[in-house]
Amino acid sequence: MKLTDRIRSLFFNIVFYPYTLLFCGLVVAPMCFAKTDGPVRRGIYWYCAGSLWVARICSGIRYEHRFSERLPKDGALIIAAAHQSNMDPILTYLLRSDVTALAKKELFKIPFIGPILKKAKIIKVDRQSKTAHKGMQAVAEHVEESGRPLIVYPQATRVAIGKSRPLKSGAYYLYKDAGLKVYPVATNTGVFWTRGFWHRAGKAVFQVGEPFPDGLSKDAFMKRLHEEVVAKSNDLVREAGYEHLLPDDADKPSKA
Repeated sequence: MKLTDRIRSLFFNIVFYPYTLLFCGLVVAPMCFAKTDGPVRRGIYWYCAGSLWVARICSGIRYEHRFSERLPKDGALIIAAAHQSNMDPILTYLLRSDVTALAKKELFKIPFIGPILKKAKIIKVDRQSKTAHKGMQAVAEHVEESGRPLIVYPQATRVAIGKSRPLKSGAYYLYKDAGLKVYPVATNTGVFWTRGFWHRAGKAVFQVGEPFPDGLSKDAFMKRLHEEVVAKSNDLVREAGYEHLLPDDADKPSKA
């Protein structure tokens, strides 16, 4: 990693974490006392926009929402996205500030964090349950009734560039049970806003794919999910000039 990136990373971390603590504590948290979730969502939107500004000024990390016009501006749908970085939910929120997500139930017990999640109508799930997939029907019904998009990460957690994890099938059950459109998202955010302390300057791409066709079998759905979320994310890593971060057996370039 370049020396300039290391110096800028120090500056970024010195600024970003106090910014997060102060903004969320002094601006977003008090909004939880509002009657509706509107003020909290506006606060989160301002926080996300501010975070990207800090990343650009301090670390030289820019971003591109590619093919964002494919994503409807309203209505219920599923966004099935690659998850490499803390930048991913921030970029999602700027596209649809009414987005909801799944969060493990333990987070709702944390002071300060729990009330914000609850007010923003984030959906509580028990990830330790062996029958968690059966609860996807209730989640699908909730998303459909609320008319909101739901962001899901098939990889279940942040996955560093060059690493891999088996994809979870939760998105398939949401697609099957509620007939919601699924929009895949590929990204290379992990190249720049990494999981660690050191970051790289450059342009992160958040690429929205075409919605999945109706009626796919589970095998066909999971195969397409891998192609759109994993393989195309690897393509974006190569496009940015960081192919050397990928293992030799990583998915080869996929068709656009």
